[in-house]
Amino acid sequence: MVRSSCTLTYVLLSLAFIILNVITLGNLAPWVDEVMMLDTSYNMAVHGSWETTAWYRVAGQHPFSTYPPLYQLLAAAWIWLFGSSLVVVRSMNLLITFMLGGTCLRLMTRCGQGATPVTTALFTLLLWGTDEMAWMYRNGRPDMLCALLFVCTVLAAASYLSVQSLSARRAVVVASALLFCSGVQAAVCLCAVWLFFFIAQKGRRKEYIRLFRLLAAGMLLGMLLVALFMLAHGRLTAFVCSIIQYSATLSAISLAVLPWAGEVTGVDTTSYARKLLELTPQSSLCEWLASVAAYRSFLVLSVLALAAYASCFRSRLKALTGDWGFLMLLCALCVPLVMTLAGRYPVYYRWMAFLPLALAVTSISARRRFWRAVFGVAAVLLTVFGVRTMLPDGQWDSEGLHAFVQRQHFKPSDAVVCPFSAFYEMKPVCGTCYFAGVFPTEYIVHVDYIIEAADGDRFDQPITTYVNRLKEDTTVVLTATDHCEHPSLTLYHVQTNYE
Repeated sequence: MVRSSCTLTYVLLSLAFIILNVITLGNLAPWVDEVMMLDTSYNMAVHGSWETTAWYRVAGQHPFSTYPPLYQLLAAAWIWLFGSSLVVVRSMNLLITFMLGGTCLRLMTRCGQGATPVTTALFTLLLWGTDEMAWMYRNGRPDMLCALLFVCTVLAAASYLSVQSLSARRAVVVASALLFCSGVQAAVCLCAVWLFFFIAQKGRRKEYIRLFRLLAAGMLLGMLLVALFMLAHGRLTAFVCSIIQYSATLSAISLAVLPWAGEVTGVDTTSYARKLLELTPQSSLCEWLASVAAYRSFLVLSVLALAAYASCFRSRLKALTGDWGFLMLLCALCVPLVMTLAGRYPVYYRWMAFLPLALAVTSISARRRFWRAVFGVAAVLLTVFGVRTMLPDGQWDSEGLHAFVQRQHFKPSDAVVCPFSAFYEMKPVCGTCYFAGVFPTEYIVHVDYIIEAADGDRFDQPITTYVNRLKEDTTVVLTATDHCEHPSLTLYHVQTNYE
């Protein structure tokens, strides 16, 4: 009876958030990462080609998506089945998030953390309502898929530690293989979590060593599958290089080793070292601390959770080390530090810390009515702030952009240079859309129109640079033919000057 009530609570609350999101998804402008991920998926679903004009050059090769392909394959199938509008495509992440929440609740049950309708409601509010989580599941990045497969792998690992059967072993291997195929960063996070529990639970280290063998086998299998996929497309070297450049730690090691490797092999590594310096994320300790301080939901819940556990266990502090919820809390606090040491922890990786924190909060809330009330109030307040971020901000008008595109005379054969914000509107209209914010302009042979976002972010500036270069070219005539207010866009018609 309690279980069915918990399920009903989760489904109804989640359905309310899904409806709210479907109504407001258009208020978030498409951005660079979203377009880079989904351009390949769109081309595969509509044109049958695994190609992209929204990626950068890696290892001197023609631009190609070097991200592990599982999310893009799923997105291609989703677009093929349901269409390519902004709301439809982003709705895939809403479904994944719904599955993620259900898997988290199942993990709690597996680990002996009994749920009630009240604690289920609390967890659901934290999952859907906080602004950081909302931002992650409302755009087209693969982070929610990574989170889902991460929790599935942890659930399989928990089952294996409980019953070391053949089916449990297979589940761990398959789940960890799919996890790597969804994102290398998720596999790194899994290793960090395994290391945390290996250190924290001294009495079970032999079991954790056996578990790691299965996890390593699965991740190696996933690595092999991704490597074969990249090799089949002639991009294996580019894939390896992209892994290095996305980690500040790996990049630093590579930059130290490259001169020596160049001397030994006789290969000039200067150009790659220069490219590595350009693409490697650089952030100081102060910048990292500032980004953590901006993570409002995480800070509020962490402080409250620490106070709650200290209060509930004040007379038996030694028992904390064996409490599942407290271990989740410590894990949530350690993951950002470990991922930063690994070389990368941007805002869209915050699910790695938030999910164990939400589980820790839910666990301690089940113990005391007072803390249930405290966390309930906190969850409601954080949800209010989260919902406010879903509302229009006045700088982005999807209907205005739609009207701007529809009143043009674009033909399917036209080649257009576009900003990322125009992705969902332009892809169905023109057969060739160059997103020159990342796509190298030297690969653009012919273009009929350019949409410039002069007031956009740094990823829109390459388009402005390209426009200025064409204006200086006497063989080309650029004519500004239309303008959009929100977002601020200018359309140029590109013609050859025959004089």
